[in-house]
Amino acid sequence: MKKSFISKIILIILMIILITGVICLPFIPTLYDMFKDPSFDLFKNHTLIYKIAFFTCYIICLGIVVILIRLFNIIYKKSPFRKEIENSLKVMAIMFMVLFLIVIIKSFFIPTLLSFAVSLLCFLISLSFYVLAQVIKAAINYKNEVDYTV
Repeated sequence: MKKSFISKIILIILMIILITGVICLPFIPTLYDMFKDPSFDLFKNHTLIYKIAFFTCYIICLGIVVILIRLFNIIYKKSPFRKEIENSLKVMAIMFMVLFLIVIIKSFFIPTLLSFAVSLLCFLISLSFYVLAQVIKAAINYKNEVDYTV
């Protein structure tokens, strides 16, 4: 596949996001307190379940970035019609669905409009990745049939 300058830039941006995210992981409570709404409690005052859910969401997001980096590498260096891409898209769909569930459950206890918007967005992204995985699966099957007939 033709190596695109834009895909290389996106790959570099994703690497920067991943490195920054991993570096910020130990400082999450401090960053949370710095950027929170004044009406919310400090991070240390939240329940253990809230803290676990928060860190789980953060780690899932880092996992999504890792999968995106792997996807861009596969597409950049190889063909986009690979089973690895279909499986990665399905895993990302599941990860976004888990994010949706965590955020929607959090919204019942701490209701904010932003939480509902983020949960809806995660749900729609999850569906989009699942549909894209099915499209890639159909494309792989079609490509295999064409390769066999030639």
